[in-house]
Parts: sequence; C-alpha cells; structure tokens
Amino acid sequence: MRLIFVVARDQLARLESLRASLVGADDVLIVVDRRDGQRRLAEVGHLTEQSTGDRRVGERRTTGIDGSLRAMGWAVVEEVS
Repeated sequence: MRLIFVVARDQLARLESLRASLVGADDVLIVVDRRDGQRRLAEVGHLTEQSTGDRRVGERRTTGIDGSLRAMGWAVVEEVS
C-alpha cells in the first residue's frame, strides 16, 4: 500500500515540510493538487444531468479530499492499484 499526500497549490511551504519529514519513505508519494478550480466548479452543473440516466456525465472520481485541502492544506489517500 502506498500513501499519496496531496498538497493544496497555495501551501508550498507545507509541501516542502512534508518532503523533508518523509524523505526516504518508499511507500509515500507527495504531489501538488493539479485539479483546475474552474473545471471543478463547472462539473457541479453536470450533476443535474446525471439524473437523466446518462451515466457518462459528471465526475467519476470521488475522493472526498476537498474539505481536507481547504481546512488543512493537504490530504492523504491510499493509492488504488
């Protein structure tokens, strides 16, 4: 099992701190959140289209890390293999 630490874009100091703290940990990956805020906001509108039966519409990935990124500046998830 590998853990992925996702750090908010505006928390670069936290990114460097995590990298320093976890140096040498082979089972850890630290990345900056690459999602585009504008796209995420636009996807909310697609949620209403999901009720029409078109399963291809909307975001398929549900990680639930948005709250952690806003509150703490980082989140951790398990890598799915």
